[in-house]
Amino acid sequence: MSASRVASHAVDFNPRELVNRAKKRRNFSEKFDSFSDAYVWVLAALVALAYLFSALFGMLFVLLGEGVAHQELPSAVWRMQDLSFVLLALAGLATLRLMLYLGPCGLSAAKADWWLPLPVALRAIRQPSWRNAVLTGLFTSSFAGALWLIVMLGLAGSLPLPVAVLGLACFAVAGVGLANAATAIQGMNQQIAARRICDWMGLGLLIALAMLWMLLMFRIPWSQSLVGALAAATLNPAAWTLAFFVVLAFSGASTYCAYRHFGQIPGQALRSAGEHQQFAMGTLMQGDSRGIAAPAQSAISRRRARGSKLTAKLPVAWRILCLRLLRGGRWHSVAWFLLLVFALAATVQRIANPLSAAAFYLALCVVLTLSISTTIAPLVSEQQLTQLLGISEARLVRAATLYAMLFSAITLLLLTGGLGMLGMISSWIAFGYGWPRAWSPRWGVLRQAVPTPAGKNVTGMHYSGEQPAIRPWPRIFSWKQPLSFGLLPRSRQFSAWC
Repeated sequence: MSASRVASHAVDFNPRELVNRAKKRRNFSEKFDSFSDAYVWVLAALVALAYLFSALFGMLFVLLGEGVAHQELPSAVWRMQDLSFVLLALAGLATLRLMLYLGPCGLSAAKADWWLPLPVALRAIRQPSWRNAVLTGLFTSSFAGALWLIVMLGLAGSLPLPVAVLGLACFAVAGVGLANAATAIQGMNQQIAARRICDWMGLGLLIALAMLWMLLMFRIPWSQSLVGALAAATLNPAAWTLAFFVVLAFSGASTYCAYRHFGQIPGQALRSAGEHQQFAMGTLMQGDSRGIAAPAQSAISRRRARGSKLTAKLPVAWRILCLRLLRGGRWHSVAWFLLLVFALAATVQRIANPLSAAAFYLALCVVLTLSISTTIAPLVSEQQLTQLLGISEARLVRAATLYAMLFSAITLLLLTGGLGMLGMISSWIAFGYGWPRAWSPRWGVLRQAVPTPAGKNVTGMHYSGEQPAIRPWPRIFSWKQPLSFGLLPRSRQFSAWC
C-alpha cells in the first residue's frame, strides 16, 4: 500500500508545472513591488504638490511685487506669461536629460550581482526595467506638468478645465515618449551624444530667446505678434488638442524604436544605470547630492591641471580652498544664480521691485551656504588634515572662516551692485548715493575758496572773478548743513549736523 502511494505521488510530480508556478509567483512579486513603488511615489508627489501649490503662489507674489512700486525698465519687454512656452520646452529637455542620466533601464546592485553573471538570456530581466523606466518618465513628466499648470494658474488667475485636462494628458504621454526614446538611445549606446545634443538644443533655445528679446526691444511688429500668439496658445484648448495628437504620434514612434532596441542593452549598462538611479534616490530622500554631483574620472583628470599655477604661491589651507572652488566647480551655482537674477530683473516686467530684491538676497544666502559648506567641509570636519599638513586646527578653521567671509562679501557686493544698477535698491546704497550728495556742496565751496598762488584753485582749474578779501571759512565749515546718508526716504532721513 505504501509503495503504491509513493509511486502515485511520483507519477503526479511535474517539473514543468513547478517551474511555471515559480515563474508566476516571481511575476506577481515583481508586479507587486512595482505597484508598491508607484503607490509610494504617487503619494509623495501629491503631498509635494500640496506644499508646492502655496509655495509657487507665494513666489509669484514676491517676484511680481504685488502692491509694491516697481521700476519701469526699457529692457523689460517680457511678461511672465510670455515665457510659459519657453518653460514647456525646457521641461521637455530636462525630462529627457534626466531619463538619459537614469539609464533609463537599470538594475539594482543586488539583482545585478545575482543575474548578470549567470549564463541566461537577459530579455526577461530587461522587460521589468523597461516598465519601470516608462513609469518613471510618466510620473516625472506629469509632476512637471502639474507644476507648470500651477504657475499658469497663478499668472492668469484662472485656468479652463479643458486646458488643465489636456495639459496633464500631454505631459503624461510626452513622459512615456521621452522614456521610450531614452530607452532606444540606451540600446544603441548613444547616451553621450544624446546628452550633448540636449545641451546644444538648450543653448540654441536660449540664443533664440535672446534674439527675440532684441527684436522686441526694437518693437518689430511680427515679433510682438509671434510672442502674443504663443502666449495665447498656452491657454487655448484647440492648441492643446493638436499638441496632444502630435505628442501621441511621437510616443508611438519612440515606443516602437524602444521595442526594437531595448534587447540590445548590455549588462554593464544596466548595472551603471542602477547606480545612477540609487544616487538619484538618495538625493531625493536625504537631500544629499554628492552622488549626482560627483564628477567622472575623465573630468577629474582634466580638472587636476586647473588652477595649479594660479594658487602655487598661496598658503596650504588657502590653496586647498581655492582648488576645491575651481576644480570642483562650486562657484557655478552662485554664478548661474546671479546671472538668472540679473536676466529676470532686466528683461521681465514687474520683477524690478524691492520685494523681489529681498527674496533674491534670501535665496542667495541659501545658495552661498550650500556652496561654502561643501568647499570648507574637509578643513573643519576632517581631523587627520592637521597631521598630514602639519597645521593646527585653529589655523585651518581660521582660513575657512576668512574664506567664507570673503566669498560671501564678494558675492553680496556683486548682487548689490547689479540690483543697484537696475534701480531696485538705489535708496539702500549709502556710499554711492548719500555720501556724495552730502559732501558735494562743501567740496564745491572749498574748491572755489582756496586758490593757489598761480591763480588756480586746489583742483588745478582757473577761477574767474576777483579774489575775495575774506575767505568764507564759516560757510565751508558750517555746522548748519545736514548730512544725509540716503538710507531712508527723504521724509524720514537720518540727519547729522557737522
